[in-house]
Amino acid sequence: MLRKNTNNKKILYGKYLCIICLSLIGILPGCAATNHSKELLNNESMPELCEQELRNCFGEDYLISEGIDKEGQFINKDGKVETYNYTEWELTYQDTNGQKQVFVFNSYGSGQPLERIENSVKSYFSDLVEDHYKQKFWNNMIADMPGCSEDSVLYFKEYRLFSNPSIPETSVMFDERLHYSLMDNVYFPQLIYTDVCIDFPYIFNLYLYVDYESNDEAQRMAQRRDTEKRLRETMDAMIQYTGESLNAKASVTMMDENGTVDSFSIAVLKGDYYDSGYGIEYEKDLHENFFGIIE
Repeated sequence: MLRKNTNNKKILYGKYLCIICLSLIGILPGCAATNHSKELLNNESMPELCEQELRNCFGEDYLISEGIDKEGQFINKDGKVETYNYTEWELTYQDTNGQKQVFVFNSYGSGQPLERIENSVKSYFSDLVEDHYKQKFWNNMIADMPGCSEDSVLYFKEYRLFSNPSIPETSVMFDERLHYSLMDNVYFPQLIYTDVCIDFPYIFNLYLYVDYESNDEAQRMAQRRDTEKRLRETMDAMIQYTGESLNAKASVTMMDENGTVDSFSIAVLKGDYYDSGYGIEYEKDLHENFFGIIE
C-alpha cells in the first residue's frame, strides 16, 4: 500500500492526540478530569467552531439539534461533589444504506473544541465498528462457547502508539501514527464495514476469558481445543467477510477457581494467520501494511 501523505493539519491533530494520550483526561460526562476550571467547561458553540471538520466527516447534509444544557458531577480533590454545566448536541446524517445515524457530542472536557470533537469522533467510530462486528460475529461466538466469561470483550482500536529506544523502527512508527488524524480520513456517510482494516490504521482486539468446567485434565484439554476451534471459526468468518483484509489479535485466558491456568493468542494480518504470533515483528508488519515500508 502506498505511504500516506501528511500535512500541517494532520500534524496539528497529531499533537492533540499526543496530549490526549499523555494526559488521559476523559471527555465524556461522568469521567474524572484533572482540571474542572470554568474556562475549560464553558458551553461555547462547538458546532459553529468546528463546522468544516464536521462537514468533512459527515457530509454537507447533516443536521444538528439545538444544544441541550445539562449538568454533571465530579468529586474534587477534597472529596466533595461539585456540579458542572455542559451543552450536548445531536448530529444526524445518513449512512451508506440510507439509514439515519446519530452522532452525539458535547462541550465537556479540557482542551480546544477541535480536540474534544476529534476524541468524540474517534470513540464514535470505534463504537460503530465494534457494534457491527459484535452483532455479526462476536455475540454468537461467546454465547455458544462453554465457560465463556462475561468479561470477554471485543475492541476496534488504533495501532499501538509506542517507541522503544532499542528498536529504531518504532520511532518512525510512533511519528507516523502521531501524525495520523482519523477526522482527516473518515467519511461516515460512506463508511464500509468490510473495508475498515484497509481504510484505517485500526485493528480488532479480542479478549476471551474462559472458565474450565472440569478439574479433569483430559476434559480441560478438550475444552481448550474446543475454545480455540470456535475462535478460529469466528476469525475465519471475519477474514472472509472482510475480503481477506482482516487485521486482528485474539488473547484467550483459561481459568479455574484459583485464577489463570493457561493462555494462548492468535494473530491475523491481512487475512492470514501470523505464524510468529503477536509481538514486535507483528507490530512492524501491521504498521507497514497501512503506512508503507519503514525506512
